[in-house]
Amino acid sequence: MAQTAPKSKAHPQVVIPRSSTHQLTPTKHAHPPPKALPADLSVMLLSAADEYIAAARGMGALVAREKREADVRQYYKLMATGLGCMDTVLRDFSLMPRDEAKLRLRYASLLVEETDNTAEIDEVISKQISLCGRCRLQDLKYASLHLQARYQFKTNHRAALKALDKPISEAETFQHIAWVYAFRFLKVSLALQIPGRIELVPALQQLHAILAHAEKRGDRAIYVAGSALEAMVHLRSGAPDRLEQAQRAIAAARSLQLQVSTKQLGSFGTLIDIIDVACGIQHGTPNSKKSTALIEAMLDEKTDSMRSETGVFTVLVERSFGGNLTYDTGGIFRKNSDGKDELAFGWLPKEDLTTLCFHISALDQNIHEKGLSYVKEAHQRSRGALKRHFPYSIPIAVAVTQMNWNRVLDWHSMFTIGLIASFRDSQSVANEALTILRKRAAKSPYDSQEVYTRTLSYLSAVLDQKAGSLESASRTYATDTFQLPEKSSSFSARTDLAILAALNRLLIIRSPGHPQYSMANALLHQLQPFCENHSNQYIQMAYRLVRAMSSPDASINRQKTLMHTAVNRANGIYTHTQNREFVIMALCYFTKSFFADQVGEKSIQAIRATRQNAKLSRKPLWMAVAFGLCMSTYQRNGLIEEAQKAQQEYDEVRHLLPPALTGGDDVDAEGEDDA
Repeated sequence: MAQTAPKSKAHPQVVIPRSSTHQLTPTKHAHPPPKALPADLSVMLLSAADEYIAAARGMGALVAREKREADVRQYYKLMATGLGCMDTVLRDFSLMPRDEAKLRLRYASLLVEETDNTAEIDEVISKQISLCGRCRLQDLKYASLHLQARYQFKTNHRAALKALDKPISEAETFQHIAWVYAFRFLKVSLALQIPGRIELVPALQQLHAILAHAEKRGDRAIYVAGSALEAMVHLRSGAPDRLEQAQRAIAAARSLQLQVSTKQLGSFGTLIDIIDVACGIQHGTPNSKKSTALIEAMLDEKTDSMRSETGVFTVLVERSFGGNLTYDTGGIFRKNSDGKDELAFGWLPKEDLTTLCFHISALDQNIHEKGLSYVKEAHQRSRGALKRHFPYSIPIAVAVTQMNWNRVLDWHSMFTIGLIASFRDSQSVANEALTILRKRAAKSPYDSQEVYTRTLSYLSAVLDQKAGSLESASRTYATDTFQLPEKSSSFSARTDLAILAALNRLLIIRSPGHPQYSMANALLHQLQPFCENHSNQYIQMAYRLVRAMSSPDASINRQKTLMHTAVNRANGIYTHTQNREFVIMALCYFTKSFFADQVGEKSIQAIRATRQNAKLSRKPLWMAVAFGLCMSTYQRNGLIEEAQKAQQEYDEVRHLLPPALTGGDDVDAEGEDDA
């Protein structure tokens, strides 16, 4: 039987949990078997099926990790034997209708999870739905329609989404609200799994319908879960107002979150916190208190036991009681100790969720030392996950998906390590990260995937630029990989990297002596619609600063106005984020352009302020630039002793500069030769 690898769970999804303890044994026979078979033979066959399936699932993680052909054959042999036992009971024994429907549902679920036997799956599900309809087994019928939509989605996305309209309509007509939640959440989950684009409108329509029912009926945990998913849908969209909409949804979720327990909400509480931090990252307004609290919550031993080892968790359906309609659902619903319904979702296992939180928190605290330590922890956890032993039974396909998820997250962690290390002048760490990514690029699941090629190229160009290999960096930034889209109506990680590449390229070619200087003005105008109203204040600030530095034809007053505005905005960013990079960059250019060549108190005040900020930044490059400005300005103003002190300070940091900046003629603050 060929395995079918499911999509990685980027968000909580409605699932049927795969439990090795789920017994297939029927309660009783409708009448004696037509053949003279032992009365308990069907019980024996189904017990054997349970054991074979449990044995196969027990080695699923090992098979996925080691990929030994003998283990693969053994896995599918055990699974085929278990399925064969179930098939024999269905064909040769007469069961009570409910027992037969339960068995068919389990059999069909296994076929969907473990095989590509399309014809057999279609036949089994069709017979199952007909049986449930004839015998009025509404709970099992709903569960079968749920399974059918998930199966159909593998081959025809739109048909699967369309197929859910009928059971949703039926459940709403008869006020089977628990099932309305199940079907609508499933439709959201499937819509978000369609590759290549976000089905924003259909997903939001379903979520708004869920929220309306939950608010009206007082199903508070369902309302919080729906609001959390709405926030995630907005965050993943390319809409200009996506961050504002996501924050509104988070506020709606938080309005009721404290009224329900962590157990009633499952992993949705953590999802809300992750989205909240992610919104700050995308807006360029990091909040270290939130990201630190996220890590502390994940490592809290008191709540650790409440998190799902397998990634499957439940959300309480507080008021909309399903009764017998949620009795036999193949795991879609569970009954808690109070007899209330709980809707099952599947997201990330506990260990993987912790890894994700470390990665998100690293992005939030990227300018601080904690940022690098957090992302290194994420990297170590991702690598460890590829070797860990799963303490629970799992199909091969699910194990492969979880391993690939960790590989993908680890790629982004290494990319982040490279960028943060470069920012912190840890060039050996940054170069090591680049080397690791280059080695991985040709392997699965990274090979031939544009997103990995793009991030690898960007990191390579950034490190070239940092090392002074400006021509190499400029060539990479100018490739089609970083081509800006024609319209600026939507935003994505791809567009953001293209914007950053263009801004970095402008810093290289803006010098009048550069061979591509004539392209600078056109590139600046091309960037304008993408940057001026960008949701991330860092990108807005970078564009304003580059524009101010790339307008030599403007009048002196206009240049001063642009730079003064840029310096003020840079100071504002520093005040709120402690990111001093824009401040020192703006001050160096402002001082060089308008004060360094002047004689008088203002010029001395300007270079002293620049020198002070450069020393606070602890960046060798900016300290060297500031000390160089001090040397020439002090000499021009007759402050020989001060100039000598600045010369000494420059000599102390010179050896820390890239060889490309120290091997030739003197270089000023803009990377241009002094006249």
